[in-house]
Amino acid sequence: MKDFEVGDILPAREAIAMLNEVDLAPPIEIPAIPVEADEANISDAERAWLHKEIKRLKKERNALVLAHNYMPKDVQDAADVIGDSLYLAKVGTESNADVLVEAAVLFMNQILAITKKPHQKVLAPDLGALCSLAATADVEKIRAWKREHPDGVVISYVNTYVEVKAESDYCCASANAAKVLLHVLEHEKGKPILFLPDVYLGYYAAKLVEKQGVSLDLLWLMMGACHVHDAIRPHHVEEQRKLHPGAAAVIHPECGCTSACMRQVSEGGVAEEMMQFRSTQGMVKFAAESKADTIIVATEVGNLYPLSRAVPDKKFVPASREAVCAFMKQNTLRNLYLSLRDMKHEVTVDPELAAKALRPIKRMLDIV
Repeated sequence: MKDFEVGDILPAREAIAMLNEVDLAPPIEIPAIPVEADEANISDAERAWLHKEIKRLKKERNALVLAHNYMPKDVQDAADVIGDSLYLAKVGTESNADVLVEAAVLFMNQILAITKKPHQKVLAPDLGALCSLAATADVEKIRAWKREHPDGVVISYVNTYVEVKAESDYCCASANAAKVLLHVLEHEKGKPILFLPDVYLGYYAAKLVEKQGVSLDLLWLMMGACHVHDAIRPHHVEEQRKLHPGAAAVIHPECGCTSACMRQVSEGGVAEEMMQFRSTQGMVKFAAESKADTIIVATEVGNLYPLSRAVPDKKFVPASREAVCAFMKQNTLRNLYLSLRDMKHEVTVDPELAAKALRPIKRMLDIV
């Protein structure tokens, strides 16, 4: 097996062959989770006061609070809108609020800073909310690939920073990755495609390419993964299926169990309706439509809260209770309040980079 570094770009066949043998450790340090991210560590009196003040400040500042599905419960309860990266990008882009406060990770705040209207400000509750997956995307390696493939098409996952998006032709989220790839296959026929940075979502893309009868030789993948999703392995899903007979399973395609679970379905080991691959937002629709009373959820554990609120008659079980994103949890009820009170942590993007990144972002928002 060839040596490689996280962020290296490999032909899809080679990357897929290495999936279960490689160490995709994140290139950045994982922070400690703030004590107040656990709702048990905030008194009822403080929680009530913070919610009251946040509500007052939202009205006073004409602010919209957006929260990702992985946020602590207290933050989700304070938000006007809860959703995945694609949904929040669409809602935020369409909003006319004067202030957009997004409790998420910083690449999401950057998207709003690129698409915002002139009068708007974009705030982040905490600037430590980075992303281990976004950190794997090496912009210099992308530029090198583009020099070697001048007619190539770059599809970057939404979990990338603005410098990478500026080098991309298309962006996609897990919710519309298949649609973006199908669009590229139809409109950019015969061109080499670089899909980055998540190699597990890349595997999902590769299976789609094969179903379309397109040679995998045209597809390249970047070796990188979200450290939280990478740690969710096939044995986690299998253990929960044994503990909960008759349960359905819904899996985020960033997970380290994706390739094995997809093989199970394709080989008939698991019925398709009992195991599907969805974005965090798509999991709600799956849960609502599934005939199963119990749903095993393979993604960050924060998503169980919005799922249980949206589909209260179902039982949701995490594939792994250890799937906790410390970066997402840097956003807390306290620093959400402080961000609104002091109008701090404004996120801005260099105008030249923003102009380059706008085209692939608009394509992501249009192809749904």
